[in-house]
Amino acid sequence: MNDENCNTNLSLAEITPAEWSQAELLQRAGGLVREALADSPVYVWQMHREDMLQTAVITFLELAAEPAAYAYAAARTALKNYRWIHIRGLNGGWKSLACIEKGYSVLNFADTLPEDTDDDPQTAVDRLATRVWECVPRPVEWTVLRRLAAPGLNQGETLREVLYILAGMSGNFYPEQLYRAALIITLLGRDYTWEHVEERTGLSFEEVYEIYWGWRKRHLNPYLQLSPMHQEMVKLRGQMRITFFEELDTTFLNTAVRKMVIFPHGIYTITYKQRSHNAGKRAGQVEASLQKMRQVNGQKLLRAMHLGPIGALTKERLYEASFAVERKLAALSV
Repeated sequence: MNDENCNTNLSLAEITPAEWSQAELLQRAGGLVREALADSPVYVWQMHREDMLQTAVITFLELAAEPAAYAYAAARTALKNYRWIHIRGLNGGWKSLACIEKGYSVLNFADTLPEDTDDDPQTAVDRLATRVWECVPRPVEWTVLRRLAAPGLNQGETLREVLYILAGMSGNFYPEQLYRAALIITLLGRDYTWEHVEERTGLSFEEVYEIYWGWRKRHLNPYLQLSPMHQEMVKLRGQMRITFFEELDTTFLNTAVRKMVIFPHGIYTITYKQRSHNAGKRAGQVEASLQKMRQVNGQKLLRAMHLGPIGALTKERLYEASFAVERKLAALSV
């Protein structure tokens, strides 16, 4: 450790935590934790040391641009608050024995650090951006991670990601159900009110609630338990099953693979069928149709439009057919 950075009050006022390496940051945080846990019994060390280490580290990183002396004072205060809430059990606190019994775990910094090399100039602030998110409730840390992360996805991009995930995780389903579930999850995930989602989807609160929690439980939560590699495989599978109209090229449109196409006004399925030998001149010819299903009075009804033979399909014809299908579906409700 650099003596110039640690031994004088003058230097502590001049340097900032942003200049510390990850190893130095951990050493400084560890010293404060040892100070805070002095005279504590062994079981308190075992249960709380790693959490307190994170508390000190996150406080340093939150104040990365402030003088080190100020960051030290704030970190000591944060550790005192931790002891007050989580060790002494005053004012509640999320770290309880019940939480631990249900599978609570902490992040051990020593197990997640990349090995330092002499030619690695990265500081602790740089490396925090590469940290993996965890499900332990740490609101302060999450705030820091969001602050350091790149700008998030907009609503359209979020909806697309959710669609890919649900399509990759789902088995047999109707495209309309898939799109509706993705829309509900996206809106609620972006803090829209339940009333707004009810108005947007035309569904009752009970229906929205059932769809939201049902798809989360069966598809989204299992996806989040997968490794990063398996998550990418799921999303790639979803991308193979779903395509957006603006991204659809003519070659893929004329490929006889069942696909779901999302237009600005809805989601449709393109199916391909080979004509039988009784079809005369069209025998053996592969033709496509665009279809969509709607539930009317509890009954699922399908309406479709013929697109033409493979090799002659165009996006213009596809776009026109989508409105023709909508007119057929509208007639069902009259």
